[in-house]
Amino acid sequence: MFLNIPQGPAMNKNVIVGIVIAAVVVAIAAVALYKNPPKSAPAPPGGTPPAGTLYIYRVRVESGHAIEMTAYYAPLANGLFYGQVANQTRTYFLVKDGMINVLAQSGDNSQRATYYNKLLEICVNSTTAATVAGEKITIGSSRCTPSPNPLPAVKTFDDLLMLIQGLPGPVNGTGWVKSGVAQTPFGQATVYTNKTEVPIVVGLTAVLSYEKQVLPDGSLYSFKVQLAYGTQVAATLTYTLVNKSQITPEVRTIIEDLSVPVAAAGGGGLDILKVAEKIGMSYNGTWPAAVVFFDLECPYCARLFVHNYTLFQGHKLVLVDLVVHPEALPAHERLRCLYKNSPAEVIPTLRQLYARFLAGDSNYTSVLPQDRCPIDANAGMQLATLLAGQNVGTPMVVVVYPNGTFTTIVGYDPKAIAAALKG
Repeated sequence: MFLNIPQGPAMNKNVIVGIVIAAVVVAIAAVALYKNPPKSAPAPPGGTPPAGTLYIYRVRVESGHAIEMTAYYAPLANGLFYGQVANQTRTYFLVKDGMINVLAQSGDNSQRATYYNKLLEICVNSTTAATVAGEKITIGSSRCTPSPNPLPAVKTFDDLLMLIQGLPGPVNGTGWVKSGVAQTPFGQATVYTNKTEVPIVVGLTAVLSYEKQVLPDGSLYSFKVQLAYGTQVAATLTYTLVNKSQITPEVRTIIEDLSVPVAAAGGGGLDILKVAEKIGMSYNGTWPAAVVFFDLECPYCARLFVHNYTLFQGHKLVLVDLVVHPEALPAHERLRCLYKNSPAEVIPTLRQLYARFLAGDSNYTSVLPQDRCPIDANAGMQLATLLAGQNVGTPMVVVVYPNGTFTTIVGYDPKAIAAALKG
């Protein structure tokens, strides 16, 4: 579906706050368009919806199969509010005063984030709360990314939808073209359309067909965007107004919560370490601590342990199974049995195993015991996802400092690991 909530402090900067592009083809287009977003043409003239009104939309996503969600929109005296509910996932935005505040909730997990501008930078402060392996964990993060483009100005609902979708908006020719009128349950609406073509790579162009129906008070009755490559339609997203009401007390509470920006903070490393020690294999040593996520079929994990293991010697160390290759699960369970019976033999055996793996030995796991002991592979993946978001990969090293701050290095980067361990 068109719902892809950013997870953990490592949100994808290419999407900024986009949460709704989920079909793979749509995600590729959205990222490509955002790299150099063209400026949208001016919106057609219309009234301004009154502040304090809550608009409720049915959202339908068609991309191979159809999914429906509910969305809420409210123009406020000092900004715009948007909410989206799909199954057990709820995501809310408040755009005001050059900032974008986000609240995402799914089950017991939640994330709050504030995006804002610095000179030639886009910054994000975030706080993530989750339960992993029965332990509550709270992670704070603050980071800025160089960018020549400030956060976009958002003045109308369709501006907001473009931002959330990661779409460029109508940019071809004269922008929105008046295409007629339509009868709706809320009265006659004026129909505007646009077709925008954006090159993705050589030989591939995304065709975005927009349509919106605007009611006399300036509110949208419907908004539709269709993504196609040539003549092949990849995805269609449609918003349709189903009700108007006053802002409910529940929504008012969410808006008040979102009105307070997330303060810049970093921390949560001790929570990360606690969960890692519960689900992984732990070794005592001096601070800072290193939490190493590994997969037994990962060639770069092998290089790290064979060629760079001395980086971790003397430090507190926790090895966490991040089973990216499902077929590696039995080997991980066999390694866990070795840890259970002879923990001191794990690292020498792991290095021997990885050396044989790099040498192309098809029977490289024969150095492990045959017994299998259970591991919490789901918890390992959940913890890694909280830390790296969509960038999860192996190896991944989290260096935790005694004050609770931490550094995350995804991929094979011995220099970065060494620098982090030096503090």
